[in-house]
Amino acid sequence: MKIFLLALASVCMLSTGCASWQSAPKNDPVDVLKQLDQERIQAQINADAAALDRLYAEDFIGIGPSGTVRAKQQVIADFTSGRLRFQSITTDDVQWRVYGETAVETGRSTMDGQDKGKIVPRDNRFTRVWVKRQGRWQLVANHYSLLVVQ
Repeated sequence: MKIFLLALASVCMLSTGCASWQSAPKNDPVDVLKQLDQERIQAQINADAAALDRLYAEDFIGIGPSGTVRAKQQVIADFTSGRLRFQSITTDDVQWRVYGETAVETGRSTMDGQDKGKIVPRDNRFTRVWVKRQGRWQLVANHYSLLVVQ
């Protein structure tokens, strides 16, 4: 009887261990990307060149709501010089689609800021493309379109 109870206890412990192993959380790329996107927003608001350099890929291309095209070094220079400034940036209606080492982020953005002395369009739709290279995600493309409420 003792052997039977010991065997039963072992099976229960093993099955509990296996169940927790099977349900162990995986490193969800969307969770990582959401955090990186929040870091990007703070880096833009704070004109943090080191963070922007880390988050933007060398071949980054950004297109603003007015059609302005900027490469990575232009973005960093515009933020650090004060030509491009944001007081706040919020996003909503954000959707993520991950395709292996590439992720597409779409949503709405509300921005309060200035670009070369002009107020940036406040309400936009955006598409961002992130790529995982050498084990880390970086932003490779960003496109904003002016949101027109009808």
